Amino acid sequence: MRLLRCLTAVTSVTTMALSAVAHAQGPEITFHPARPAQGSLFRVSVSWPDAVSLRGTIAREAIHFERDSVGTFHAVAAVSVEAGGEVPGTLWPGDARDSMAIAVPVTARVARSERLRLPTEYVAPPDSALARRIAGERNQINAALARAHAEPRMWGSLWFSPPRRGAAITSGYGTRRVLNGETQSRHMGLDYDGRVGEPVHATNRGTVILVGDFFYNGKCVYVAHGAGLVTSYLHLSATHVVVGQTVERGQLIGAVGATGRVTGPHLHWSVLYGRISVDPLSLLSLRPLPTAGPATEPSGVRSGASR
Repeated sequence: MRLLRCLTAVTSVTTMALSAVAHAQGPEITFHPARPAQGSLFRVSVSWPDAVSLRGTIAREAIHFERDSVGTFHAVAAVSVEAGGEVPGTLWPGDARDSMAIAVPVTARVARSERLRLPTEYVAPPDSALARRIAGERNQINAALARAHAEPRMWGSLWFSPPRRGAAITSGYGTRRVLNGETQSRHMGLDYDGRVGEPVHATNRGTVILVGDFFYNGKCVYVAHGAGLVTSYLHLSATHVVVGQTVERGQLIGAVGATGRVTGPHLHWSVLYGRISVDPLSLLSLRPLPTAGPATEPSGVRSGASR
């Protein structure tokens, strides 16, 4: 009997020790792709058997985990175009106060440049009245983007599609803009070819959070898709939605135009995660979350990359 008790005690201690070792090893974390490029979206997958829920941040933006049928957590996240070799993040299991630090390895983006000629008023320093207008418009945009994390994801198994299916891309994301001979900005979106009046469609289900007619952006629409994702559609000739309206994937929301700071008619399409601007092609090529229903090939991966 004494021997049995000793063996039971040893077994109990051994089990506790093994449990402590397993806990110390922490969760299994993978990124898709393994090394996201600067200015891109990626997917985070976390296998953490002891966690019933999971919270986190990457690049100071909240990430919204959902659990799949086998218990793995998945979320979309982003790294900025200015990110260094690693981007820090933090995970919290459940309601725990103790956190785990993580680091996302980042691949450098190849920088390109293009030269454009614009009217003087769009490159010269603004006067005081124009500066106030620009600042006010920037505040409206920032206030709208502050709502990016307010709602859960609104899209289902159908992934994001291009706003102008089949149209050529005339300018890519991250390109350095040389305006009237001086490098002044990066191009933080995709430009789609088009004639004034041609249709622009919502890329997925979401809520319209801003409709404006701004100095730089021209007539524009911002749509929040929940879980941090926002898409914007700039330089429109007309808008067909109002703030607060729910739009569906493929719904007509505006028309191609040449309003704001442009050299000619086109659609500028931007994607943001919170306030991080990312390459829209990284959204189109991202595989849907396993929790969003049956996986389907992202619409527009082939046509969206053509010129």
